[in-house]
Amino acid sequence: MTAILTIALSNEVLDALKQNQTLTIRLETAGGSDRGSRPVGRPRGRPAGSSSGSNPREGSLPARILEWASSRTKPFGTAEVTKKFKLSRAHSSMLLSRLAAGNYPIRRESRGIYAYDG
Repeated sequence: MTAILTIALSNEVLDALKQNQTLTIRLETAGGSDRGSRPVGRPRGRPAGSSSGSNPREGSLPARILEWASSRTKPFGTAEVTKKFKLSRAHSSMLLSRLAAGNYPIRRESRGIYAYDG
């Protein structure tokens, strides 16, 4: 099935486009407002002081990585996580970077190298 998008612009919009050469368009739902709709995408990490805790859901892959990393004294690399959890290099790299960017006790030391700060 092919999606069809029809855009109807008023004369005012066309005149503004001719004068300014640029135009900012905001998409809304058919009801005319996007208020009350659910947010698009997923949140990237938790805000500081979040009441939902600072740990990912128990048993999830990020939680298992955090548990494994907490027992390590030396920094670890993406390759170690790839081998330990049988992931692709891209998947383990994505998980580690998200953990390091969130409010989790993992920090990035250098490219592909992470350490647990617990």
